[in-house]
Amino acid sequence: MRLYIILRKQTFNQLTMKRLIPLIIFIHGSVSMMAQNDLVIAGLQMNVSRSIAENESTIIRHLNSLKDKNVDFLVTPEGSLSGYNSEFNGHELKVALAKVVSVAKSVNVGLILGTCYKDSVNGREYCYNQARVYLPDGTFLGEYSKILTCSPLNNPGTGEIMEYVRGEVRTFSVKDIDLGILICNDLWATPGYTTTPNPYLPWKMKEAGADIIFHIINSGTDLWYRSFHEASVELWAKTLEIPIVEVNAAHGNQEINAGSGVISKEGEKVKSVINKGEQLFIHTISLE
Repeated sequence: MRLYIILRKQTFNQLTMKRLIPLIIFIHGSVSMMAQNDLVIAGLQMNVSRSIAENESTIIRHLNSLKDKNVDFLVTPEGSLSGYNSEFNGHELKVALAKVVSVAKSVNVGLILGTCYKDSVNGREYCYNQARVYLPDGTFLGEYSKILTCSPLNNPGTGEIMEYVRGEVRTFSVKDIDLGILICNDLWATPGYTTTPNPYLPWKMKEAGADIIFHIINSGTDLWYRSFHEASVELWAKTLEIPIVEVNAAHGNQEINAGSGVISKEGEKVKSVINKGEQLFIHTISLE
C-alpha cells in the first residue's frame, strides 16, 4: 500500500512544522501497524518417509533456500519430521528436531512443524501427533496436538485414535496475530474415518481467537475424497471469515487428494501449487 501526501505550494507555506509532525507520526504509525499484521508464509509440500534422517534433510534443504527471503514461518505437513506413524525412535526424533530448529534460527525463519512426538510421564511413554511452533529466533512457543484422530468406520476404536494422545484447542500469539492450527481430520471430520462426534474444530479455533488457521495434512492419494476436502476448507474459510493455509504431504508423482495453498477469508483459493511432488510456495497474508 502506498500513501501519498499532495500539498500545494501556498498550502505548504501556511503549514507549520508543529502541524506537520503529528501528521507524519500518524502516517508512520499506521504503516508500521499494517506491516506488523502481515505474515509471510512458506509452505512445503514434501514427501514424508518413515526415515527421520531423510525428512530432516529435506526440511533443512528448504530452510536454507529461504535465507534472506523475509519469511516468517515455514509450514510443513503432518508427520513431516518423524514420519506419519507412531513407531519411530523418540530420541532420534529429538536430535533431528534440535538440528532443524538450529538451522531455522540461523536463517531467521520460524517453524510450524508437523511431527509426531514422544514424551515420558512417570516412566510411561506417550505419543502425540503435533504441530510444534518456533519463532525465527528459535523460541519454542508450544505445541498443538491433533484432536480428531482417525479411526475406520468398519473397525472403530482402532488406528490413530489408539496411537496418539489427543490435545486441546489453543492458539499462538505472534506479532499481535493469533495463530490457530488444525491437523488433517481436525478440519474435515471425514466420513469413513471419523467415529467420534464432530467437535467443529475450525469454529472452536475462531471462538478461541484465531485470526488465521494453519491446516497441516497427510491425507494420501484417494481422489474420491478430494472434492469433499476442498469444499470443506473453502466453506469454513468463508463462513468464519478467516484465511486458511493448507500444506499437504506429497506422495511421489501421485496426485494428492487435498491441495496445498492459501484460501482467503472469502473462501477463494488465492495461492496453489501442483498437486503432486515436492513443491514450495511463499505467500504474504495481510490481516486487518
